[in-house]
Amino acid sequence: MKPALVFVFLMSVICACQHNKQLTLSISKIPTLTNASIRGMSVIDENTVWISGSEGTVFRTIDGGLNWKDCSIIAELNNDFRSLHAFDSLRAFVIGINNPAVIYRTIDGGDTWLGMDTIQAEGLFFNSLVFSSDSCGLAISDQVDGQFMLMHTQDAGSTWNRVRDLPPSIEAEGNFAASNTCIEYLSTGEAWFATGVKASRVYLTKDNGQKWDVVPTPIICNESADGIYSIDFRDAMHGIAVGGNYKYPERNDSVAVYTNDGGLSWNLSETMPNGFHSCVQYVDVPDLNMAIALGRAGFDYTLDNGQTWERGGNEKYYTLRCIPGQLGAYVAGSDGRVARMDIIME
Repeated sequence: MKPALVFVFLMSVICACQHNKQLTLSISKIPTLTNASIRGMSVIDENTVWISGSEGTVFRTIDGGLNWKDCSIIAELNNDFRSLHAFDSLRAFVIGINNPAVIYRTIDGGDTWLGMDTIQAEGLFFNSLVFSSDSCGLAISDQVDGQFMLMHTQDAGSTWNRVRDLPPSIEAEGNFAASNTCIEYLSTGEAWFATGVKASRVYLTKDNGQKWDVVPTPIICNESADGIYSIDFRDAMHGIAVGGNYKYPERNDSVAVYTNDGGLSWNLSETMPNGFHSCVQYVDVPDLNMAIALGRAGFDYTLDNGQTWERGGNEKYYTLRCIPGQLGAYVAGSDGRVARMDIIME
């Protein structure tokens, strides 16, 4: 079944510093046969996509969404798999928000899942999971015993160990499990995770987690729903973080920041996105400084590493992943909604 075209809209953008071309975005809705709330997503290529979410849901397609395979974990129907990372069409990890938390792995495309570790502690709530390579991965939970529960693996997920040498946390400082993007980890060894609730800060390491620092950001943080929801890096120096308050998605006075020094300092965007966003991702094309952010306020895009933002559209989704090497992405949200976004520059 071909995806149904939901809408196509045109935006003429003059990018004097970059492309000076007309930008066209199109979003095509893709049926999924699930009503789950989708928060986790991994895009391997234009055909292979994994999604995960509520009611133990895990789905996979290898033909761009024409057909979906139900890979859900029957024993976890009361769980919400907001954390997902896939390496290819066969290998993937998921972690739910329940406590105790089981880190599951499949190596056969979701036919079977094996629990690699079980973690239990007061306050445990996993928000995000990411791998920088086949071997190295990080998973972040809210605070346990006054410090973020950050788990690290260096053996492809066979064993997981808690990172103990983190800077002190602020009381009630937390993460958001909105889109599986509150943590980023590059193959060069740099990693960052973002916080909210009581402080909008970014923790960072330059050496695969051996030493961590923490820096403040000017993203809005006045209420329990405030803070940074998502962070992404184009390379070791250039990154963007977005957030705001999901209860008041129209607020946009300080909901996006960018860095040009690897996260050591953060600047407010000169023009803000339209409002609250739960996910930001760079378009995975060399020499293109474009990123897309989305959430309850619709979606916006930047062509200059987050310094300025342009309105994209009103469609509301939770999470987004770009197609490697292409001007395109997949987005997902409530009620099992998945769509493909194509970006055309003329």
